[in-house]
Amino acid sequence: MKRIGIVGGGLLGRLAAFVLTESGHAVEVYEKTPENPGFSILRAAAFTSAGLLSPISEKDSGGNIIFELGTKSLKLWSCLDRKIKKIIDEGLGLLLKGNLFVSSPAEVNNAVRFFNKIGFKGLPLSSGEKHTMEPNLAERLTCWIVPNEGQIYPLRALNALVIATNKLSNKSVWHFNTPVEDFGPGWIKTEKTFSNYDFVFDVRGVGAIDVGIRGVRGEVVLLDPPSNFCLSHPVRFLHPRFKIYIVPHENRRILVGSTEIESEDVSPISLQSAVDLLTVAQYVFPELSEARILSTDVNLRPASFNNQPFFQIKENLVHVNGLFRHGWLIAPALLLEVFSTLNIPLSDPAFTQ
Repeated sequence: MKRIGIVGGGLLGRLAAFVLTESGHAVEVYEKTPENPGFSILRAAAFTSAGLLSPISEKDSGGNIIFELGTKSLKLWSCLDRKIKKIIDEGLGLLLKGNLFVSSPAEVNNAVRFFNKIGFKGLPLSSGEKHTMEPNLAERLTCWIVPNEGQIYPLRALNALVIATNKLSNKSVWHFNTPVEDFGPGWIKTEKTFSNYDFVFDVRGVGAIDVGIRGVRGEVVLLDPPSNFCLSHPVRFLHPRFKIYIVPHENRRILVGSTEIESEDVSPISLQSAVDLLTVAQYVFPELSEARILSTDVNLRPASFNNQPFFQIKENLVHVNGLFRHGWLIAPALLLEVFSTLNIPLSDPAFTQ
């Protein structure tokens, strides 16, 4: 059994805590924000994310590394979802029905070039297939389905990971509202405590500027659609300028994102971004013209110099970061590589392959 301290309680911190606790290790997580931080707090990027699990789609921006980690993570998420359901009778909100690409008639050739670039061989859906899958899609759109992809509901998953970890542990794992003053190989210092560990994991996200991380601004809009509107699959709009997704969210709501701006400004969403997101949403789903805007959100994605994930091991200190826009897609497989490199024993065969 290892004693492990984790600095950061976002996606990586919560996922690592669950996997390690389930394997019998003693884990403590330090997070400066509350367990469920509100909009007014600069919180982990995972809270704002759409939770897309789309290795094929993200191959364009992330390359083969993201594709391979994402493909492996799809299997790991399925394993984790089953495991957590057995512990707390509720899963992670995992939906793997496939993702839809949609294109306007004028941009079909651009879509085909995009598919050739990422190696996607799917054929356009017929009008009947499109209507069966998503009856509210605009008739003029050309659509393709990417099978076996999908999404995870971020807020549900983040909460479930905490609850399931608590069920597995016989002592306190979480230290929310607890800023870390300093840490190093095998130790963590807060205002009130100094603790030693076999390993310390630094998963601070955008807070880790000392290891070369910058923030990339993203913006989303949450909609309450009309009562007769339904959305069953995440939808990606293919366009040279607008790289926007429209996805199902909790309680029948719809999340529209995501801008990608090289800025660490966290002020409210800009007028231009709001217009772009909502214009595309209405173009793809005309019925959304009657949707109500519930909220907007802004957050920063933690990005490395080349927008690729990385981990660095310095004695007993492990930095894991740079998930950028691929956090939910790659987190399980990335942590698996870290645990394997450190020879940390895990009890689940799915995490030892």
